[in-house]
Amino acid sequence: MPEETQSSNQQMIVYALIAIAVLLAAIIGFMIYNQSKALPGPTADGSAATQQAATPSTATAPAGMGSAGTAAPGPFDAKTAAKVPAGMTPEQALKAYNEDIIGGKFAEAYKLLPLDKQTSYVSASAYEQQVKAYGITSYKTGTPTTSGTDVVIVSEQVTPQMPITYTWTYTKVGNTWYVKSRVMGGTVQ
Repeated sequence: MPEETQSSNQQMIVYALIAIAVLLAAIIGFMIYNQSKALPGPTADGSAATQQAATPSTATAPAGMGSAGTAAPGPFDAKTAAKVPAGMTPEQALKAYNEDIIGGKFAEAYKLLPLDKQTSYVSASAYEQQVKAYGITSYKTGTPTTSGTDVVIVSEQVTPQMPITYTWTYTKVGNTWYVKSRVMGGTVQ
């Protein structure tokens, strides 16, 4: 009988160890899953960026990678739209935007965004906090296409995680260029 008791005790210990191993695996899996959800990404609105920075485990979709980032821009109004700096073409403005980001001049880059994107980021400092986290190292722009008074340019920003592509639309009213929109997606050709 003592052998049966000893065998039974050993079985219980083995079952307990298996249960502990499964529990540890589940905890580690959960931690890895949470960590992958906490990576900063571009958000369509500044509130998600601020919330994500405040609570790293908060899961938010990268900016522009959800319905908010791919949503059609609001109606264009030259009275409130962001102007391209005087003397700059749309191509030069987009180059300046990307160069400002790479050079750490986020407040200057922020001013070159369309008004709806400036509003969604809330402030230049919130924009800096979010975009700086991407670690953008380089960029490339596609060939501009013209349709009426609009110029459309696709720009791809290279990050350690993945490239981020936006399609920018500029429009000319009189002699002034405006930033009409920036939406996620597009192909640099």
